[in-house]
Amino acid sequence: MKKGFTLIELLVVIAIIGILASVVLIGFPNATKKAKDSRVISAIGQARTVMTYIGANEGTYESFSGIHPDMDTLWAEITNNGVGTPMIQAGTEPQGACIYAQLNAKDNYWYCADSLGYAGYCSESKNDPSVTCRADKTSAYCPSSCK
Repeated sequence: MKKGFTLIELLVVIAIIGILASVVLIGFPNATKKAKDSRVISAIGQARTVMTYIGANEGTYESFSGIHPDMDTLWAEITNNGVGTPMIQAGTEPQGACIYAQLNAKDNYWYCADSLGYAGYCSESKNDPSVTCRADKTSAYCPSSCK
């Protein structure tokens, strides 16, 4: 008598492996989007530290931008992992800057951080101009819908 597996047993094992693989592959694209969102959120948090540093040293946020030397790598991280172009608004007052970017995992979902100490998520239509940081001539802060 020979020992081994029957054809039916092998087919059942292959079917189970196929089902498990399909479950993993279905969840994989969403996992990569969430990973990119985590990188964007982390970079915006670090950018807020740079924002605070600039405000404390210069007394104004006017030089806070994506081209500021301290923002080079953070701006690239946000731009490469977010959706579309991130936004920075900087005012002339000590409480006057914000940065936000659209996230990947959910449609019309944003992350915003401002010089008032607020950082969080907001959900608005990406075609709505009110998504931008609220700004006047002297200050800028996250949209009220984000709070």
